[in-house]
Amino acid sequence: MTATLPSAAFAEGFELPIWKSDAEALGYVLPEAFGISIGYMHVEQGINVDSISFDGLKFLGRPLPEDLIGITTKDSFQKSDVLTLRADMWLFPFLNFYAIGGKIKGYTQTTIDVAIDIPILKPEINDLPFKLDLDGNMYGGGIVLAGGHGNWFTLVDASFTKTNLTVIDGGIDSFVATPRVGYDFTNHGTPIRAWIGAQYQDIQQSLSGNISDLDLPSELANLIDLVNTDEEGRFNVEQSLATDWSPVAGFQYTFNKTFNVIGEFSFGERQSVFVTLDTRF
Repeated sequence: MTATLPSAAFAEGFELPIWKSDAEALGYVLPEAFGISIGYMHVEQGINVDSISFDGLKFLGRPLPEDLIGITTKDSFQKSDVLTLRADMWLFPFLNFYAIGGKIKGYTQTTIDVAIDIPILKPEINDLPFKLDLDGNMYGGGIVLAGGHGNWFTLVDASFTKTNLTVIDGGIDSFVATPRVGYDFTNHGTPIRAWIGAQYQDIQQSLSGNISDLDLPSELANLIDLVNTDEEGRFNVEQSLATDWSPVAGFQYTFNKTFNVIGEFSFGERQSVFVTLDTRF
């Protein structure tokens, strides 16, 4: 994370970022134009289970209509760990493009009440944990807009990523935007940049799969077994974040012209820790 940005010879007579010389003439110190970083993030946050349903269920060999299955949810949350690899390029001193890919592993959990309106039986079970493992491959890209004056700088990072899940069917679409404002302490003898900001996340999760593949609590498994004797029943879950915005604070420590480490933390209803090692050339 830097306020103003780099320069590298792209070819003879042409340099990146474009307008590098003009920016340096104004006193800006620019990092190298190209970068590769590896990062790790841990996130814990509340989620909204917008809908959860079962289909393909049968009772006594006859299809069981969905409206006979009542499901309510509460106390929903998600925990995940993400490893990422990112490549970026400063096209202009104020504009960076990047591509990102990685691996996500975690789970979502909600407490559910289930009632199945079967004639005579009408079984009902309350306060059961319903857990879905999240394991998938993530890819996407984004841009960074940067500006600064003196030792102060601003950054706006916006990205779109898609995660294809491997344990269950479905995917996760994510749009994230993070405006930041910070101060560069390098001119005071300390190679640190620090900032505060806020992060907006719009994440939609569509999850589905075979009910028989889930590790359900015994009470719920026994209930589902009544109407899933042929194991053709499926679940469908739509989820979104409980909180769109969260405050963030972070820092960048520069070891030398080539390597730096970045850390950023989110707190409040969304708690996260992000650390990345970046090399530039």
